[in-house]
Amino acid sequence: MYKKILVGIDWSNASLKAAERAADLAYKMEAELTLLTVVPPPTVFLGELLTPEIIDTSPLAEATREKLGQLAEKLKASREGLKVNYDVIIGEPGDELVEYAVDNGYDLVVLGKRKLSGLERFILGSVTKKVLEKSPIDLLIVT
Repeated sequence: MYKKILVGIDWSNASLKAAERAADLAYKMEAELTLLTVVPPPTVFLGELLTPEIIDTSPLAEATREKLGQLAEKLKASREGLKVNYDVIIGEPGDELVEYAVDNGYDLVVLGKRKLSGLERFILGSVTKKVLEKSPIDLLIVT
């Protein structure tokens, strides 16, 4: 039985579906649910070099936090007593999801499966694949 469930939210339909599934599981198991969005750091392409740019990401993080709060309320509305937390962090999504889950004692990570095109996969990689490869915690991939 799971006691702490973490769901990665990137606002794709797949991640919203994963949030619903995670909320159902958390409700049935009386587990704590946390919605987490990992905002990649801003970068600029310079020829073939990828260079981090110093940009204030706090407005984006705050807007995302507000949106996560609305999602949390929606998930709780039809599941009386469900405890939903949410957080926004900046970093590389795959690595940060695993680190957050381990550091905070989660026993299940829930992610949605997105279908990326070849170019998207090449540039962005697959967060789900990275989490699958690195996580010592159970992973549920919602299709």
